[in-house]
Amino acid sequence: MSTNNMSYKILKLDTGEPVIKLYPALISKLKIDVGKPVQLKFGSLACSVNVIQLNAAQPPTGGEMQLSRKVMQELHIPENIKLSIRRIKKKKLRLGPVIGILTFPNTYANKYFDFYLNYHVMLESGFLFVFGSQGVNPQTNTVQGYYYNPSVKTWTPADLPYPDAVIDRCYPNPYRIHTQLEKHMGKGKIFNKKTLINKLDFYTALCKDNVLRNHLPETRFCTDASDITDLLEKHGRIFIKPAAGMQGAGIVTAALEDDRIICRYMVKGRVLEKEMTKPRQVLKLLEAFGHPRRRYIIQEAVPIMGYRGKPFCFRVMVCKNGQGGWVVPAIFTNAAKGNSFLTNHAAGASRFIPLNSLFNDIENRLKTTKADLIDSLAALGARTADLLDKKYGPLGELGLDVVVNQSGKLFVLEGNGNPGMVPRSHMVDFPNWVYQMFKLPVSYAVHLAGFEY
Repeated sequence: MSTNNMSYKILKLDTGEPVIKLYPALISKLKIDVGKPVQLKFGSLACSVNVIQLNAAQPPTGGEMQLSRKVMQELHIPENIKLSIRRIKKKKLRLGPVIGILTFPNTYANKYFDFYLNYHVMLESGFLFVFGSQGVNPQTNTVQGYYYNPSVKTWTPADLPYPDAVIDRCYPNPYRIHTQLEKHMGKGKIFNKKTLINKLDFYTALCKDNVLRNHLPETRFCTDASDITDLLEKHGRIFIKPAAGMQGAGIVTAALEDDRIICRYMVKGRVLEKEMTKPRQVLKLLEAFGHPRRRYIIQEAVPIMGYRGKPFCFRVMVCKNGQGGWVVPAIFTNAAKGNSFLTNHAAGASRFIPLNSLFNDIENRLKTTKADLIDSLAALGARTADLLDKKYGPLGELGLDVVVNQSGKLFVLEGNGNPGMVPRSHMVDFPNWVYQMFKLPVSYAVHLAGFEY
């Protein structure tokens, strides 16, 4: 087994000397000289230590290392944790991995960390802590954060080193903090690097791919009434969406019916409808309905296939694994409920439906098998994620919204960074998803940190 992923319990030596004591087998694997000083790193902090060999007759109990009190204080290493160790240069050793989770200010202030305990459990060897944007201190090269202390079964505050890798759980991202962290961590160590992807940027990026451009609805910025006229006359029905919108808020659909334009939109869960005669009236509706400075896109309304008479949408979950490759651990489906024209669950406009129920309803309308369609969704998701990762990354998780039209063709509508939770009860088709949604981000963070999961 590699020393990168072996777990060693850290024991504190009651001495003021800067030493690390290791067993002979580990010293041999690390190829270091006993009695000679080496640099020991933990996250962004480092100090010089002397390596001392532990008594060979005394066998390790499940793997352990002994660090002096002075070393643990200088490197801000908490007690009772398990770490891996690796040699990074001839006279440099590194303890870790040190994984930070960047969270919302309100979450941090109120210590809403129960959700993050799932990540802690997945990290078999290493140190994980939660921090907020206010805790980063460039002067001391440390971060104020909380780590889970199993001995007292609670989250404990501490001043800690900058991590080796960061899982950004904010939406949208606090880029000022990214810049501060990257000065010490280096580039490419923070994911999800971009969580709020502008819808037009998403469309423009995918258009550059010869395959993906054939799976996109026509999309453009809504600059004036003529844009609405052009797309309505071309497609008969369009969606008008905030370019940087979230959770389905602020979406309007417009349809041509004879000489009228029928607009539908949602307010507090209710679908409202207005009849208009001129496209500029639609612009007035947007001004009244949304933020006055909000920018909108207009998008072809794909005539999508329905489930029991209601539109539905696939959410393809795409995640990085411990080798940095994209995998698709789950696909789930939302169908509109009531008279909603949206399939966004966060907007309260839809309900989850099992894939088996969906395919029982639509299989006679498909030109492919269920297995082939799922394979196509997964391939489309991975290709889209790979393209976005090259442009905005590193990314670690994406939720891609994909619909199928009446002819069975797939269309990618948008990508959501840092996608939300899906209740366990709705994931009957992918029962391991709850486990994977915590395991995969942790394994990718370990990979970015330079260790093995």
